[in-house]
Amino acid sequence: MKENKYSGQLNTLCFIGAGILLFIQLLAHMATPFMRDDLWYATNLVTGEKISSVPDIVESMIWHYYNWGGRIVNHAILQALLSLGDLTADLFNIIATALLGLVIVHTAKAKNSLMFLLSEALIVAFNASLFFSMLWESGSVNYLYSTSWILLYVMVIIKELDPIKETQGKTVAKCIWIIPLALIAGWSTENMGPTCFVLTAGTIIFLAIKKKKIPFFLYEGAFMTLVGSALLILAPGNFVRNQFVEKASFTEIIRGRIDTFLISSADYLLPSFLFALILLIIQIYVLKEIKPRDIALFSFAVIAQGAMLLSPTYPQRASFGIMCVLITYIVSVISSLFENHKKTKPLLILLTASMFLYAVIKVCTEIIFPAV
Repeated sequence: MKENKYSGQLNTLCFIGAGILLFIQLLAHMATPFMRDDLWYATNLVTGEKISSVPDIVESMIWHYYNWGGRIVNHAILQALLSLGDLTADLFNIIATALLGLVIVHTAKAKNSLMFLLSEALIVAFNASLFFSMLWESGSVNYLYSTSWILLYVMVIIKELDPIKETQGKTVAKCIWIIPLALIAGWSTENMGPTCFVLTAGTIIFLAIKKKKIPFFLYEGAFMTLVGSALLILAPGNFVRNQFVEKASFTEIIRGRIDTFLISSADYLLPSFLFALILLIIQIYVLKEIKPRDIALFSFAVIAQGAMLLSPTYPQRASFGIMCVLITYIVSVISSLFENHKKTKPLLILLTASMFLYAVIKVCTEIIFPAV
């Protein structure tokens, strides 16, 4: 009885905390007007007129694909949101933030509200570019929104690494809806999309080695993520835009990409990678147990980061998706510790409270107060 009362109080505090954090972020969104790329995407890219209908978005995205770049899934959503106005876009962004936290929790198979609060707090606390990945509308759709459906796809795939399988009926239904989900997961960002394909292929190989049945939807997922990635990376617009990039020697290109890779690893992603690495060491050498799904999550982040070596640029905001995968791994391990090692509960509650306070202070000091 006492345990249930304690659990209920903790749930209440966690939901209040998450509500406070999301409300503060809403204020930050309201303090951030449409700017830079937003102003261009708010128009029909062919006519220059303000977006006013779905045909305008279709016409814009066709031009975009052949003249600017392959991210037409993200940018179609961006144009739709920009056409709805500032306040509506702000509300959608907060809903997307809350949904991302929920997807992280479900992908991590966490079972308590503390992990939801921790997820929401870490998304802010570990974020190398809070403004450009979550508040700037163009960055928000490209990273905050797309990471949600990427992790949703990851959740579906790594579930096959668990010992308990789904019923035949659910598997049949999954063969249908996995097609659009896998397509947009692959057609998301240039590093995360191909990594979704690698994850799916790796899962198929793992099941084959273990001589387990391989569900048909995994083959569908592998094919559709590959198709989505190809449509994204091989878009004619990418090659058109590259013509305007200053040419550099092969040596300069390699040096520049190694520099940006090292900077991102030692700066943008240092908190999340360091935290995840500490937990990985604890799993291996202290708990002496690590689940295949946790290996898959950590490996996903490493591969997605390595894929950025192929990118000519690596802005801070581009680390957002990798950070969220690492947060999913972190939440998975911490949730397991919370459920199975009761002596760690006070420490984990303190950790969550600390991350929550830091996240609130970060939003207030970096966004809200400077904007007032």
